[in-house]
Amino acid sequence: MKSFPRIILYVAVGVLIVALASSAATVLVMNRQAEDIITMGAEEYAQISDLLALNEIAEDIEEMAYGDAPSREELLTGAAQGMVETLDDIYAKYYTAEEYEQYLSTINGEYFGIGILIGQPDEVGSLVLEVYEGNPAEAAGVQVGDIITAIDGVTLSGLSLDEVSSMMNGQSGQAVELTILRGEESLTLSVTGETVNISRVQSALFNEHTGYIKIDMFTGECANEFSEALKDLKSRNMRSLVIDLRNNPGGSLDAVVEICDALLGRGQVIVSVGEEGSEDNTVYTATGSVIDVPLAILVNENSASASEIMAGAIQDNAAGIIVGTRTYGKGVVQTTVRIEQNGGWLKLTTSAYFTPNGQNIHGIGITPDILCDLPEDLQETPLSEIDQSEDAQLWAALDYVREAANAQD
Repeated sequence: MKSFPRIILYVAVGVLIVALASSAATVLVMNRQAEDIITMGAEEYAQISDLLALNEIAEDIEEMAYGDAPSREELLTGAAQGMVETLDDIYAKYYTAEEYEQYLSTINGEYFGIGILIGQPDEVGSLVLEVYEGNPAEAAGVQVGDIITAIDGVTLSGLSLDEVSSMMNGQSGQAVELTILRGEESLTLSVTGETVNISRVQSALFNEHTGYIKIDMFTGECANEFSEALKDLKSRNMRSLVIDLRNNPGGSLDAVVEICDALLGRGQVIVSVGEEGSEDNTVYTATGSVIDVPLAILVNENSASASEIMAGAIQDNAAGIIVGTRTYGKGVVQTTVRIEQNGGWLKLTTSAYFTPNGQNIHGIGITPDILCDLPEDLQETPLSEIDQSEDAQLWAALDYVREAANAQD
């Protein structure tokens, strides 16, 4: 963690290659004319030399490259992206100012896009978890359960979720070509994005006493939406609660901490963020009062990141039980910082997170208290298409919280 500011400085310097290199050269010339002698450390001199070398490369490209050479801005953006790509960090990314605006719009729930929720990419592609009604993807024929293997001919293997989302949402008026694997069939669908507005939280009351809240993603206004849903269910005499995080790929640390604050008792640890074994980690604790009804959290193999923070907080504090299958296993946190000189943004993995019991689940996931899979003939069926009566995971959670509620009477 102590090296993080230096990393950001170096990348910011790299993005400003030309400006800094020109400044350095000017200082040297002025001092030469004045017959002054400049004294600097070997490390500082090496850094300036590196910048001058990169500036020389940019100039050579502009002057010598066959055909139309990229603009200086494009070259600098490419240099910044190249530095990020040297990291062993699939979640790291450099955004131009325009790309970051689009990214923010996407996670806030109102954005220009095609209207789907996708899972973390794997070696095949990204699984379509939700297709939102009335949006371009639905009109183009995209279905829940499809696997997007390529976008505009670029394969998704090895890319991050943010990179895939950015590629898929495209620009206004421009269609994107999705290569889709549907069972054994390969399809190509063209989708043109438009403004999409999506709520991240849905709720219901089953049998007049069991609350149900589904969180699609910890982004946008989800914390406020969750608070309103919980308040509504309590006002309707809710006696037990199931929170469904299946297929939730994660989102904002702040959002999941705020939601956990409504479920855990004052002083209970939600998550700690930092380095393993460090005494300087940031510890997030609840400030509210513990939820006073039996609670179950539903998860599956597509529940990742912030979903795992919530599941770990509930499990380790014995505030409820976890039902479903082992989670995805993303136990690292990204930090996004602005590059002041050009308005770009840099996102890096800067720390790991640890459950209240001190466990980092990266690459491991969280094992539910009640392991329960869907029936074999439904395991390839999208959750949204499974009849509630056949959803074995949901019923396992409902049965547990109802029995616990009855035992309290």
